[in-house]
Amino acid sequence: MWLLYCLLNPFVDSTRNVFSKNASKRIDPMLISLANNGIPMLFFSPAVFIADFKFNEHYFTGLIISALINIAAVLLYHKALSEGDISEVVPMLSFTPLFLLVSSPLLVGEFPSVYGVIGVLLLVAGSYLMNINNLKQGIIRPFRSLLKNKGTRYMLIVALMWSISANFDKIAITNSSVWQYAFTINVLITAGIATIVVAKGKFSTEQIKMEKVNLLMVGLFTTAGFYVHMTALSLTLVAYVIAFKRMGGMISVVYGRVFLGEQNLRARLLGASLMFAGVLFILLF
Repeated sequence: MWLLYCLLNPFVDSTRNVFSKNASKRIDPMLISLANNGIPMLFFSPAVFIADFKFNEHYFTGLIISALINIAAVLLYHKALSEGDISEVVPMLSFTPLFLLVSSPLLVGEFPSVYGVIGVLLLVAGSYLMNINNLKQGIIRPFRSLLKNKGTRYMLIVALMWSISANFDKIAITNSSVWQYAFTINVLITAGIATIVVAKGKFSTEQIKMEKVNLLMVGLFTTAGFYVHMTALSLTLVAYVIAFKRMGGMISVVYGRVFLGEQNLRARLLGASLMFAGVLFILLF
């Protein structure tokens, strides 16, 4: 059963990205971010009545720090999707394990194995292939393109943010419960994003009505994503869940071609596949 939830995880996330990309063509990405967490907050609100709430210093520390990071990460995530092709942008999340691999020696004194080094090389090779069309302009041009493209650059920052917030998610969940955390984290993220949206004058009922279907689908698939992700975590090892989740890069390449007409399918699919293989080497060996 755990395998089913692990496989559903990337498909749910990738489908959400298609609706987010469609909505971003006509409305501000901030409004998409608001729906991304506002709708799950409503769905998880029954947790107030069924969850056994636990509060302590460690829970609040993990919750608040993760919420602050994720407010920025969610906004940047949907901004990244609006700036570039999902087939090019989403695979950048595969760098999350790489950032963890780099930070672990600094924070907890853990050093990568030979397999970890192989995984890093595969991630680098995959990211290179994602931009192989720029090779004619020089051998290092694909890497420059990776950083020059706003969408990929923003998503790399998101990957870095999530590699940090994941540690605080773990602290908060360990000191409470999955359902308590799912509800409270969405409340804080929604409140933070709503404050920013109003402060910047981006809130628009007209835009929301214009893309209400896409916004609803973004929220529903984010809710489903929370459910399958947390259920998978409860059934198997975290490393397995994360590894399967990174299949979203390959799925997004296919979705981008099928649903959005994005180009360079072969190079991007090969690059995303290598990046996924790199994740497997880092997490599973």
